[in-house]
Amino acid sequence: MANVSLSPDPYEKKESFLSAYSGYYFFIGALVHLYSIANIFFVYINDTSRLFAILLWGSYFIVTAIPAYVDYRFQDNIRLATYSFVFTTGLWSMVAINLYGIQALADHPFYQELYINLLWIQLLFILFSWIKWIPVRTRERIARIVTIILGAFMMFHMLGIFASTQGKGIYAFLFGKEVAVALIWPGIALFFSGFWTRLIMGTGIDLDITPEERARRMAEETAREEAKKRKPSEEMLSSGRYLEYGELDYYISEEISSYREKGSRTFEDVEFLYVESGIRYFNRLDWSPTKEMILYKENGQWYCQTTGQEPERVLLPEHLEEEKQEFEIDKREYLEQAIEYRRIVPYFVQIPSDIEESEIDRG
Repeated sequence: MANVSLSPDPYEKKESFLSAYSGYYFFIGALVHLYSIANIFFVYINDTSRLFAILLWGSYFIVTAIPAYVDYRFQDNIRLATYSFVFTTGLWSMVAINLYGIQALADHPFYQELYINLLWIQLLFILFSWIKWIPVRTRERIARIVTIILGAFMMFHMLGIFASTQGKGIYAFLFGKEVAVALIWPGIALFFSGFWTRLIMGTGIDLDITPEERARRMAEETAREEAKKRKPSEEMLSSGRYLEYGELDYYISEEISSYREKGSRTFEDVEFLYVESGIRYFNRLDWSPTKEMILYKENGQWYCQTTGQEPERVLLPEHLEEEKQEFEIDKREYLEQAIEYRRIVPYFVQIPSDIEESEIDRG
């Protein structure tokens, strides 16, 4: 029998890489023409800035090769290919966009310096989001703040430049017509720069989310959606028992439970923390601030008590009476998991003396 070679055809590999490279080349080439060409050939500050702009314009040949090669080399790893594209394209686009913004403000040194300072702040945000020893939750909180600031800035800028060419509008009133007109396009460039900043921040944060944490978050989201749909049974409503008992069902999913207060017709999310001396500790998630809730049994009846409230009788699903011990953990194991997976520990949880407070993320 003839031997059949199963090795891939080198020509097909070359063609595949060239195809991927061409795709990235033309895509980022469009960004080049949108972001850089105008300021390279029409705005002049000095020879050094012009040289830097030309080098930047030519660098997109190299920039596109990086994500194209990653896409070609790791074809099964879509996540890695996406991140390499976002990171390389994002950084390159940020430089190109801000080069335009800085050069466009050449006749207004004060605003040009302000623009440069805002660029440094963006780079600090990116650096902050990629520091691994900072808890993921903290970085996500900062990223959300950046998103809010970015949206607010764009709304204010669009309102500010309205009718500015006619000497009207907010910018014209605050800065005068000449400056108002000069700020139109640099402001839009600053918004797109902020957009890429937020995108790169998100990439750095997402890379540090462990598969376990990712699965836990997906389970939390599913549990929240299920809890929103849940209502007391028709039997409980018709009998009036919902006025006498609360309901606690845990786990609906890993670590997220569902709780209905006595007399309420809706469920809310609660997080099981740990069990200690027969008392089970929960965190009520929908409260601001969150509050501690405990579950205990007295004279054969289960009770829930939230900090600052009276205990109330609750019903548990029958199967949980026997099964709940299988997934419950003690306080030490809970804290060890919180440290390992960088989970936020509520302030009402007291930390033992042999565990460093600095290791705990209090949010």
